[in-house]
Amino acid sequence: MTKQVLIVLDNPPLEHDAWADAVFRQARLAPGSNDEASTWMSQDETCRTALLAEKGSPVLDAEALAPNYRRAFDKLYGDLPRMGMYGTAWLVYASRVDACILDWSEIERIASAEGVPMPDGEFFRQRSKGFVLARAEKYLQPGCLLELEPGLSLDERVSRSVDFLKKRGLC
Repeated sequence: MTKQVLIVLDNPPLEHDAWADAVFRQARLAPGSNDEASTWMSQDETCRTALLAEKGSPVLDAEALAPNYRRAFDKLYGDLPRMGMYGTAWLVYASRVDACILDWSEIERIASAEGVPMPDGEFFRQRSKGFVLARAEKYLQPGCLLELEPGLSLDERVSRSVDFLKKRGLC
């Protein structure tokens, strides 16, 4: 089999985003399903036993859970040449990620929502971005990350994402 292309998209803390679906379609990526991976792991005795023994969070303790998610990914999607996954935990779970695109609009929306005191919003913004960017720095090769600034329309986010992937020969 040829090398698999894997692209990870995220708009934290959302569990799903229409922007990602549109990018996956335009970039001709088969969209993977976090729910499908979880279901597969719950039905696999080895994974289920390991996951039940692990007391950590799938997001915060991704390294400890990575072998189980990687096994599910390989079983479900290992033969597909072009994959898209949602959520930066896949930077840790997957063997290799070719590119990651982050949309900061939801973090910004939450941080600047009416009634959120400015210091609390700024703390949330910095803490959330810091966590995600530290993960990206650790697991991605330089030049493989695109950050979309808040305020872009859906079409602009999709267009910039697809252009980024095309420039890297991934689309």
